[in-house]
Amino acid sequence: MRRSLQVVVLLAAIATVAVGVGAFALMTDSSGDATGPSTTEPPSVDGDASVEQFESDAAFAEYVRASQRDSGGFFGGGRVTFQGGEEVAVETADAATNSQRAGGSDGGGSDARISDTNVQVQGVAEPDRLQTGQSTLYYADGRYWGGGYVREDGYGRTRIIDANDPAAPELVGGIDDSGQLLLVNDTLVVLSNERVTGYDISDRETPEQVWSVGLNAHIQTARMTEGRLVLVLQQGVTLDDPCPVEPFTDRPGTACTEVYHPGQGADASVTYTVVSMDPHTGDEHDRVTFLGTYQHSATYVTNDSVYLTYTQRTPYAETYQAYLQGSDLLYEQAHDRLDELATYELTRNARMTELSALVQDWLARQPADEREQLREELQSGYGEYVDERKRDLLRSGIVRIDRDGDSLSVAETGEVPGRPLNQWALDEHEGTLRIATTVDPHGATSVNDVYTLDGSLEIQGSALNMGETEQIYSVRFEGDTAYVVTFRQIDPFYTLDLSDPANPEIQGELKLPGFSRYLHPLSDDRILGIGEEDGQVKATVFDVSDPQNPTVAESRILDARWSAVAQTHHAFLYDQRHDVFFLPTERGGYVFDTELNEQTFVRTDSPATRAAYVGDYLYVFSNDGLTVVDEETWEPVSELPFDRVETEEPSEPVEEPAGPEPRPADEPVWPVEPVDAEWPAGPPGADATR
Repeated sequence: MRRSLQVVVLLAAIATVAVGVGAFALMTDSSGDATGPSTTEPPSVDGDASVEQFESDAAFAEYVRASQRDSGGFFGGGRVTFQGGEEVAVETADAATNSQRAGGSDGGGSDARISDTNVQVQGVAEPDRLQTGQSTLYYADGRYWGGGYVREDGYGRTRIIDANDPAAPELVGGIDDSGQLLLVNDTLVVLSNERVTGYDISDRETPEQVWSVGLNAHIQTARMTEGRLVLVLQQGVTLDDPCPVEPFTDRPGTACTEVYHPGQGADASVTYTVVSMDPHTGDEHDRVTFLGTYQHSATYVTNDSVYLTYTQRTPYAETYQAYLQGSDLLYEQAHDRLDELATYELTRNARMTELSALVQDWLARQPADEREQLREELQSGYGEYVDERKRDLLRSGIVRIDRDGDSLSVAETGEVPGRPLNQWALDEHEGTLRIATTVDPHGATSVNDVYTLDGSLEIQGSALNMGETEQIYSVRFEGDTAYVVTFRQIDPFYTLDLSDPANPEIQGELKLPGFSRYLHPLSDDRILGIGEEDGQVKATVFDVSDPQNPTVAESRILDARWSAVAQTHHAFLYDQRHDVFFLPTERGGYVFDTELNEQTFVRTDSPATRAAYVGDYLYVFSNDGLTVVDEETWEPVSELPFDRVETEEPSEPVEEPAGPEPRPADEPVWPVEPVDAEWPAGPPGADATR
């Protein structure tokens, strides 16, 4: 199905293939193409603004081989492990769009009310291990830790729980399958490593498998919107047999002549296929396939569109060579050698080896008592060089795929400097796309920006230079306002006015210890932040009634070292009727009111994972079972144990770092040490007790 494509700016850029959490990119590399005279300007990520389809299978194979030869990128084909947590739901909502802020399925307060999954956009369902429908809850157990999910074939079970009597729920059925769940009418879709499967649950006691499709690909993102299942599938490229691209094991593939790619050479290591499906039958409506690389920034889904972003980073070797060529510290012979290197077809690592040897040779020729000073001058000069050019050296492309009924089409593309953290860094509001990015090419001083883009994805305005030396840890867009948290050693909390998209304005800034990983609106003038301080879970309520002077209304450090909210917003529950929120930890779940007064602590034998409310009862889930708490008295009223699934789980949940990217392989530790942004706090350490 060869489609026509409107102008698509998948920039043919030079980029590093850095494998990060939830990674995806459509990037390019010309490190092996430097055949002309060198200049003192590094190659910018700006390039050819065209995307095209391959003329033949041979052209596809040669494109991939050339990319592998030049970049040494990630190859291998086959599936990648299903990624749960943050990016499988792979994180902006107006004041009324978040289902939990509105009070769940029945915000009016009837006894039939039941909470929904905490999602980003109203009407766009996100997969999670817990789904609710009327008086029934579906909970997938399995080998879980943190927000992540790992499943082995044939492992795990999905429990079906009757909550007609909210105080005494009962197990009424189950499915010998487990994974991330999506629910639409009487169909439950289970997404796992191996397959996507649809079950008819109209009879809860005897659910029936209706359809199933095997996967050769990793599910990078899944959503349910307007009764349609949308998947973004990521698959490695196999050079021995690249055509057709087959993300499913038992369905026709995509011909290589139908795959889109940047007009210039790219780091082509994986394909990305966006698929629209009927969740009730498994029938496929349409698909669009791109050729790209493993590094991905964020995916944001609305009712009508899928936004895919991809990070383009100029390789360190190319930037460093351009800097050396313009340096007046080096002697003439060194410049002659640099000009010679520019004519060689080298991989990035080989080029960096040559440059490092050149600099070491230059230093060895200098008087011994001057070498350290010259080394420092060279390094500081490089920092100034990349700082002046950083918004050209690191950019993110944006592709908008529109959905019209069952059809998918590439509609618009654009680009912004920097890289978004995750789905919460993007938001569409009244025809304007807003995106928050961290600009931190290696060697530069990091800064953080917010950009507004029109319907054609052209930049309208920007608010620049928040949190110098820091990086974004959380973002929340609320109507005409944005809240941004950056962090390195302290936590600056920013408020921004986006009411005029052409002139975004930073209004206020508040500095405090620790950081917030997730932001949630409690009211028009209060924002809750969940994060960490000194290795302990921290909750902060920000008073934003005066946007130019945000303050801390309440703050509390918990007796816990981990919360699933750090990995996925699905673990967070807000109950508007009782004005409380639930926060799972490694020993159980806290319930706080919006003044951070503790209402109760629900102890669990294994880490608390999720919570839901049914009527005036709070359901707290762990892999061991379900505890029911009366929200009027905050006393436990019943327990529903689960049959234990045999598994070897870590004693503490393992937290995967999120945000900063690993240093690319072509970066040396000498002679120039790039400035890495700090990583978020790692896995919990010593045992924590309440």
